[in-house]
Amino acid sequence: METWVHEQYGVRAERLERRGRHTVVWRQQERFLLVAADGRSEAEMEERQQMSRYLRAKGVTGVGELVKTKAGTYLAVYEGQPMVLVRAPLPAVRFRSLGRELAVMHEYGRSCPLPIVACRRIGQWRELWAKRIDQMEAFWTNMVANGPASPFDRLLIESFPYYLGLAENAVQYVADTELDEEPLRVDYAAFCHERLPQAGWIEGAEAKLPIDWVYDHCARDLAEWVRHLYRQRGLGCQRAVRQFFQDYGHVSPLSPFAWRLIYARLLFPLSYFECVEAYYTAADGNERARREKELRHLLDGSHEHERFLASFAEIAGIAERVRLPAVEWLPSV
Repeated sequence: METWVHEQYGVRAERLERRGRHTVVWRQQERFLLVAADGRSEAEMEERQQMSRYLRAKGVTGVGELVKTKAGTYLAVYEGQPMVLVRAPLPAVRFRSLGRELAVMHEYGRSCPLPIVACRRIGQWRELWAKRIDQMEAFWTNMVANGPASPFDRLLIESFPYYLGLAENAVQYVADTELDEEPLRVDYAAFCHERLPQAGWIEGAEAKLPIDWVYDHCARDLAEWVRHLYRQRGLGCQRAVRQFFQDYGHVSPLSPFAWRLIYARLLFPLSYFECVEAYYTAADGNERARREKELRHLLDGSHEHERFLASFAEIAGIAERVRLPAVEWLPSV
């Protein structure tokens, strides 16, 4: 791999270290990360590099920088796998709370004058979710016709209609929000993360990596962090959720439009879709066994999850000031 890195990027590696999903490349005091880039395009990489330059120019610390190959591209293929090289400073100490730090990053993104197209996701949730729903529904229909070949197949056959209904509710909730509410400045597109909980900088474990970013409504990051807190703590997440939103709101108060998008994203059963997709693309039995266990856990917790969704306004501390239209079939609180 050292030879490949030098041939592609002109970086002569002194040593390599494996760190989670990434490979750390050291050259004297410079630190780089080799990161898998499945499904990413060159146009997206160019825009992410522009976002990185913009944040660094604004004085944001701990921001990674994409490195071009000798051929002038960001993407290079190693053993059939698209990769990017990121110049990644050692993680900066975070003195602000996550809510405040995230709000600052979002605010810089909202004021960014750069034209961002390839990484743009704002206004696309309904279409992206509908496509995902259609793909899984076609897969499920075929499985019902052919019959289950494994215990996981049987779980999918039995559970999918429930999660299909939940996903369709989420799509409709976004549509109603776009009709009913007027977006404010806080609803402009911001620098967000594909999946905020997976970003290593949150725990102080890694730099802010451009490959993690998309250009979207802040509700994306906020909802995914709340989903993460719920998965960690169940209904005991209220204190952490409230503190997170209070910290964020000190920098960027949220609009009714934003609150409704957060709720719509929480309605979408992302954990279910990702679990099913990961099972059927898994390369080994251990991963499939882990995903089957995860699915059983999701199904066992479905009633508690309904209570979480039904009481979200109370959990977030906004029940008295923001009206979130109720989803009729959820339990009353």
